[in-house]
Amino acid sequence: MKERSTGKLGIAIVHGGTGKVTILGAGTPVGNGGDDFEWMDSWRIYAKDYATCETSAPKLRGDAALVSKSEEASALIYWNGKRYVWLQQGD
Repeated sequence: MKERSTGKLGIAIVHGGTGKVTILGAGTPVGNGGDDFEWMDSWRIYAKDYATCETSAPKLRGDAALVSKSEEASALIYWNGKRYVWLQQGD
């Protein structure tokens, strides 16, 4: 996803039950990730049960996205029931 006016990159999340789309990045800041995700070079989806066991995330309400810059930084993005939260995993 790219914001047209600035060229900033982001992630579009489609909510399974409703089909509602939420944009993170692309001019909309989220946690320490800022509003431009151009720096990211990988991501993966973690099922809520797996992510809770393998990371320092609190009990998750749904699946989470692990985003990263290879061998530099990573973060877990998850829904806390009200908004998306950025949980830094490493620098």
